[in-house]
Amino acid sequence: MCRRLSEGSTSLLCLWGSGELVISIEFSKNVQGRVLLLTICAAGIGGTFQFGYNLSIINAPTMHIQEFTNETWRARTGRPLPDHQVLLVWSLIVALYPLGGLFGALLAGPLAITLGRKKSLLVNNAFVVAAAILFGFSRKAGSFEMLMLGRLLVGVSAGVSMSVQPMYLGESAPKELRGAVAMTSAVFTALGIVTGQVVGLRKRQIWDFKGECVLVTPEERGEGRA
Repeated sequence: MCRRLSEGSTSLLCLWGSGELVISIEFSKNVQGRVLLLTICAAGIGGTFQFGYNLSIINAPTMHIQEFTNETWRARTGRPLPDHQVLLVWSLIVALYPLGGLFGALLAGPLAITLGRKKSLLVNNAFVVAAAILFGFSRKAGSFEMLMLGRLLVGVSAGVSMSVQPMYLGESAPKELRGAVAMTSAVFTALGIVTGQVVGLRKRQIWDFKGECVLVTPEERGEGRA
């Protein structure tokens, strides 16, 4: 059995029979640095980046979602949904995200203790995958309720990641880098918000209920010069 002589040491104390043997090993700091960087990126992109992105991206497709809600209701009942009820449905779609975040934050503690930090983040991806499937098939199914459920699941994922990711990164990083690594959660949140705003730009909207990437130019919107 071998163990390090002290924290941060490159020497191992190995017990061999009745004696002790000290072995000096040079750990590659370059390899450790790359692994740590990949860990930060993987946890950040799958964690708090999703929180920031879904927080800001909902502003861009406001009119699309309201039109989709109205069309769905008309197909079901034969009459359009009143404007105030369309606004109510839209408000619920937006509000279910922070509500899911509350549930996710409450779930994060027991989940981290039961499964551990890493497995909790891996299991948390199931919420995002389920939400993506609901979003992708909502138009084909003609159901705005799928959007509501998807927003709720994305919120749960955001609540779990915001709580578990800093713990995981803090425990994975070396002692001298622990503070800086833990702060990357906020950095990826900001990157997610910026990405959502860029994707939702009025003249370059890359969003569609069909799951397609659509480039909308000013001319297509009727904004071209006369």
